[in-house]
Amino acid sequence: MIAIAVDDRKIPLEALVEAIEEAAPGIEIHPFRTPVEVLQWEDVAKAEVAFIDIDMPGMNGVQLAHELKLRNPKVNIIFATGFSEYAGDAMDLHASGYLMKPITAEKVKRELDDLRHPVEGSHTRRLFMRCFGNFEVFVDGKPLAFERGRTKELLAYLVDRHGAVVTNKEIEAVLWEDASSYRGVHSYLRTLMVDLRKTLEREGLGEVLVKRRGAQGVDPTTFDCDFYEFLEGKPSAVNAYKGEYMSQYSWAEITLAQLGSIRR
Repeated sequence: MIAIAVDDRKIPLEALVEAIEEAAPGIEIHPFRTPVEVLQWEDVAKAEVAFIDIDMPGMNGVQLAHELKLRNPKVNIIFATGFSEYAGDAMDLHASGYLMKPITAEKVKRELDDLRHPVEGSHTRRLFMRCFGNFEVFVDGKPLAFERGRTKELLAYLVDRHGAVVTNKEIEAVLWEDASSYRGVHSYLRTLMVDLRKTLEREGLGEVLVKRRGAQGVDPTTFDCDFYEFLEGKPSAVNAYKGEYMSQYSWAEITLAQLGSIRR
């Protein structure tokens, strides 16, 4: 995630940057003391999040936000100010957030978790499951490689079950349909389970899987997921949903229909 921080005063700017870095380790943050410096930056249109002080000499934060949105309509504007009277201007701009000083990492994290416009890699856990569109898995912002396509599909189904522990027979019936009664399916599923566990353990993420006798599941508290965030009503996930859910799997159409009925 590429972010900028703007405050004309040195110490508040340093405090803002420190809070952002603590809330989102690994974020690419560019600090500026004046709006002019921001607009002269050659990569300004690439900024996905902008933390902006409002009360600045010359061009104020609201005017700067207008200029930034002209360059990138999807930039998430988060005002960081000591004055509440600008909240109306923030609403008019459809700002993503409004932080009152003093800025803390906790306040910043809440805003980053609820961005108006989704940003790839903006999640705070190492593991992110993207269900909208095709199902994809990211570790530290990079796609996770699977040796077998069916291993990835197995994980997708467990994620779809939203933490419920499902029996091996149910998994076989969903993933192999009419062929689920063949003896070879049972041993193949066991192979996929071992493969999935090893794949996650190589990344230090073995705690994601929940195993019971004859049943499997995932622990939803160990990863971020746009599907789960949609169900929680998070604006970033609601905005990210475009009517597609795990598009490469036919069995996902059941959940897709449910999402359509509750779309906010």
